[in-house]
Amino acid sequence: MTKAGNFVVILTLLLPMLAVLPAWGATSVMVEDFEEVGSEPTVWVVNIPNENASVQLSKDEPWRGKQCLKLHYQFLEGGNFQYLGIPIKVKVFGPVHKLRFRLKGDNSKSSYGLQIADAANETHQYRSLSTGDGQGGIIDFTGWKEVAFDLDAGHETWGGDKNGKMDYPIASVTLTVGQPRDGEKLLGVESDLFFDAVSVDSDKSIYETLGSETAVVSPGYCSDVRGDTTVTVSAPGFKKLTVKCWKQGGRFGVDSVVAEVNLDAKGSGSFVFPAEAYPHGPITVRISGENGDLRDNCYLQLYNKGGVSWNEGMPKGPPAAAKGMSLVFADDFDGPLSISGTDPKASYYDHKPPNGWQDFSTIRFTSFDKPNNPFSQVDSYMRIRASEKAKSSGLISSMKNDATGITAKAPCYFECRFLGPNAIGTWPAFWLLSDYMTAHLKGEKVPCDELDIIEAYGGEGRGHPNAFDKYMICPHAWSQGEAGKAIEKKAFEALGNPIRMRKFGIPSTWFEAPHTYGCKITETETIYYCDDIEVGRHETLPLSKTSRFFFLINLATGGGWPVDLSRYDGLADMYVDYVRVYSGTDAGTSGGTR
Repeated sequence: MTKAGNFVVILTLLLPMLAVLPAWGATSVMVEDFEEVGSEPTVWVVNIPNENASVQLSKDEPWRGKQCLKLHYQFLEGGNFQYLGIPIKVKVFGPVHKLRFRLKGDNSKSSYGLQIADAANETHQYRSLSTGDGQGGIIDFTGWKEVAFDLDAGHETWGGDKNGKMDYPIASVTLTVGQPRDGEKLLGVESDLFFDAVSVDSDKSIYETLGSETAVVSPGYCSDVRGDTTVTVSAPGFKKLTVKCWKQGGRFGVDSVVAEVNLDAKGSGSFVFPAEAYPHGPITVRISGENGDLRDNCYLQLYNKGGVSWNEGMPKGPPAAAKGMSLVFADDFDGPLSISGTDPKASYYDHKPPNGWQDFSTIRFTSFDKPNNPFSQVDSYMRIRASEKAKSSGLISSMKNDATGITAKAPCYFECRFLGPNAIGTWPAFWLLSDYMTAHLKGEKVPCDELDIIEAYGGEGRGHPNAFDKYMICPHAWSQGEAGKAIEKKAFEALGNPIRMRKFGIPSTWFEAPHTYGCKITETETIYYCDDIEVGRHETLPLSKTSRFFFLINLATGGGWPVDLSRYDGLADMYVDYVRVYSGTDAGTSGGTR
């Protein structure tokens, strides 16, 4: 069942599952009833072996409905204090005042408690409304019992932005269980506990509290389309949706309204996307809802197998920024991909050299020759797919483990045209590194410059820094001491980050339409471009004046920001149209046009 389907189920079951009326004027909202859970529940442990705790959905004696959450645990006598936590991913918009859940006790005298992670990744730990003992309360009962926590009361906090305040939306709720005590003595116990019906008392409606989410029921996210395509949507809490998509025309194209969708009482509806009237290749259909305080955007990635060819493919002439330079390398991705972790003749290495030990994506970068290979060639594009199910995402490097590859040194120019995904925590990027591999093969470690031409983080709202038309340009001077940090700081401040594309007259964003991102390095200045428009510059870093650079293109996830691809069935695609390298000094290394 889709996430939208899960939401409808929760709404359907809400009224019969309310056990205790909330405070006057508040609304009781079911957050998790364990009837339809998107991912398998997990448990973390402290001071006990991992195998001493397990969780599963269980049909054994649920409080209401068909199933609940069952915890089997074993605390060992003595040692250090042992405890565990069951994290439950949620999205709760505030303000909410109380959190309640049902607990079927075992009279073990273990303690129970609550931790909440907010939007800024700060942890809030609460005590029970009825007792201040233990972490929250003592399990001195058997059978089902409601426990409640006052979220407005004083409590312990740590981590995140450390502001001591609840920053909405709430990202996760963790139900904790602690080892029983007899005075100072830590006791052993092995038993089962059951949890059900996690709810909150809110000032707002259920839709406003849970942040009604627009979802596409069909076609599947990241699928191919051709011709008139019916798109079915679900958006409980909204009455109407506006559908837009970027369209061909002129230099930058034009934004267009595809449809205004009137939804039925359940929030369901559909529209026809006329694919033949839109650009061939990767497109993003934006589906937006607004109803009072409720606002939501869904970004449907599709690949248009028909449509109009517009601005795709490598231009015949060089960009203005490369005037007077020679073409070192170009790849239009219109033939079989040349990517390998072992073949020295391949154009690209499929990890960050050497050997991928510095790979940084939370969904791991995966080799081209693996069954869950994230790379594919589609028409004249290279597609890099991040997939939670396949547990893979992808990076290509123009330098390989043997220090050969495509490189250029100042004066030089690198550019890449691509379309990135806007899902929470996605991280499409095009960037350069100075050659550290030649020294690495000799057993030496040398300083390195990094020039991030575009780092685009997906997602919107608090905790998602590059929402809408923003992206980052980040120069780094690695392993260059305090002087390097000062140089890096000066360069970063000169750029005026984040880059706002519309500020420079570029009307579509990095996820709405493909754009070309470039970097020109000279002995005096390093200049960054988007669609041949200068968007920032800084003094060329000292190492960059003489070093050879290689490029990297990746679709990563994370980067210190939350990752959630669940709305999009765990998928996100980056489509790379072409990449080119120019040099004003030499013909590069292992270069040429593919």
